[in-house]
Amino acid sequence: MHATQQKILKDVTLFFSHSTPNLATVIPAMDLIDEFLTTNTVDHCYTPSIHLALSIAKRTLNHYYRLTDGSNMYRIAMGKSNI
Repeated sequence: MHATQQKILKDVTLFFSHSTPNLATVIPAMDLIDEFLTTNTVDHCYTPSIHLALSIAKRTLNHYYRLTDGSNMYRIAMGKSNI
């Protein structure tokens, strides 16, 4: 993994470890992580075990995306609420 990519994951981890996140910060961070995982899952310089780990992380992130889609707060924040 490149130093810049490691820094992105470290920065996101530290940010959420030191504060209580809100939707305005969580969703863009999830998008950044998703972009990172998508890009690196297909990078041929990594071993199959790294590809597998990245794929599992992406699957986990997608699980949380699905949970936010069902959240009333998310729907209100994104202007998708029928309330």
